[in-house]
Amino acid sequence: QYLPEWRRAIALAVEEGRLPRQDMEPTEFGKIYPHWGLKHLLYPNEVYQGLKNVSIARNNRKQDELRPVDPQRFVSTAERLLDGQSPHEWAVGLLALTGRRFSEGIAKGEFKPTTHPYAIAFRGQLKKGIQNPEDAQTFVIATLSKADKVLRAIERLRAHPRVQELAGLTPDEINSRSNTTVRHTIKREFEDTGIIPVLEGEKSVSAHNLRGCYAEIAIHFFCPPNQGAHRFIQAHLGHVIGEQEMDCRKNAGATEHYFHYRLTDSAGTQLSQKGILLEQVNRLPIAIDDGIPQPERAEPQPERAERERLEDKPMATTRTKPTQKQPSRSCVATPLMQQLKRAAASRLKIPKTATTAEFFVRVIAYLEEEPPTQDQNNPTEPKITSDFDLNALAPTFQWFTTEIERLRQEKEALERELEQVRSSVQTKNLEVERLRAEAEQFQQVRQMLGSISGVSGVGGAVAMTTPTAFRSVPQAAPTPRRSTEPAPRRQSREDAGEKGKGKIDEAIDLITSWNDNPAVEHNQKWFISVPVLLQLIRGSGYSVSQGRVQEALKARGEEIQQHHAAHGLSQRHNARHTKRITDDITLT
Repeated sequence: QYLPEWRRAIALAVEEGRLPRQDMEPTEFGKIYPHWGLKHLLYPNEVYQGLKNVSIARNNRKQDELRPVDPQRFVSTAERLLDGQSPHEWAVGLLALTGRRFSEGIAKGEFKPTTHPYAIAFRGQLKKGIQNPEDAQTFVIATLSKADKVLRAIERLRAHPRVQELAGLTPDEINSRSNTTVRHTIKREFEDTGIIPVLEGEKSVSAHNLRGCYAEIAIHFFCPPNQGAHRFIQAHLGHVIGEQEMDCRKNAGATEHYFHYRLTDSAGTQLSQKGILLEQVNRLPIAIDDGIPQPERAEPQPERAERERLEDKPMATTRTKPTQKQPSRSCVATPLMQQLKRAAASRLKIPKTATTAEFFVRVIAYLEEEPPTQDQNNPTEPKITSDFDLNALAPTFQWFTTEIERLRQEKEALERELEQVRSSVQTKNLEVERLRAEAEQFQQVRQMLGSISGVSGVGGAVAMTTPTAFRSVPQAAPTPRRSTEPAPRRQSREDAGEKGKGKIDEAIDLITSWNDNPAVEHNQKWFISVPVLLQLIRGSGYSVSQGRVQEALKARGEEIQQHHAAHGLSQRHNARHTKRITDDITLT
């Protein structure tokens, strides 16, 4: 219970500079600790072995009682979240469709397209003990939705201002700021709807459970029928990376912790088929060539009678065929690709060190600007000036042609999407201008009321808090919320106590207004707690009991919890401050 808290406190103190960072020698496993307390404040090995035995027993019980999951509802819910309103919804949707961890999707992972429509090249996984991201290995992850759609969602997520604030943080810091909101989103979308049942011994559905469901569905979609499920999914979860390790290493023990579910359709019928999408797409690649995986040829399909029997099963989501015929994405044979690169190096001045992706871009641009010359004797055939086999070149040029058409379609779709975004931004700018004008009017009225109060002899300025509707209006700079009027006369303990009762809600509103100010940096914000409220109220000359503050916090608990989640504030956030809250905010 206590040792993890001590380690987290030491790590935070080192990060904030309250403890000196030390240059420790790496451990035998290559792990580098920034402080001796993190290196030596560990359990004995027998304790870790005991914890491992408990984990094994718990995992065995879960595998003896697999819980049902409908892949159609799971995937459709995740895709809907990609079109949601908040970055946390996008992040949860990506968790479900890629099987990657939250901090990897937010900032730490590197995602690149491949030639396979349901695969992404990924680098930067956590829990590997790698200190330098450049040393991380790249491997292929399967996507339960089209890879191009997933990549666009990742770009949109990382472009969001609230997500960009997390980019420079450590994975633990990212998780501490976002865990609450992510858990709420997972509970609302997957647990409360009954899509993912809670496993035995667990209290709720977690991000790890989403990863387990992802693994089962990826096997259902893409695992070749003649390959073991464990062998397949360990490669795409990153537990065993590369063809050489797949051939030589024993199966990863970590993969055992992802087989806790069984797939069923909407009628409850169990779905035991593997690789049902291999009829439409090639087998998922494992090897990485210049950062671009080359997909393998699809395996021979089962006999027609057996396939028709499988198709009779109700699989609306996974068996739906596209309404339009998709362009062929046939791959280029490796020997022919080497010939093409050598020829292009001299003809198109493409350097030999160019990656496959750069080669494709240059060749496609050349074909669009300067089509191959025609042979006068046979106008229908391109004139070939090298010793290439014409039959071998035919599918290659077909690939280039279909790729150009696909890129044109994507460009048109992106241009339409960009136009919609521009229109939406213009509408939001008009709304912001309207709110700013209303806020200015509100401030004028507030000043008038303060003047009237002074003329009528009422001691102090009129205490008014900014309504919620105006809290999001941008301000020029964070200005201390101090009263411009003279400090109120110190009242008796009894009078101050009575007046203090009404100041608790006002204090909460002032702190939320301060945090909502866009000009206030994250480290300047305040977590609303009993000590902070007592410090603010008593430091402003009022008296209130701790019990009344606790009652007020309980009454507004849900509102305050949502406020903390929106700003990424944790219970330990106020430790960042080196001053009292009354240096920023005071009650009038």
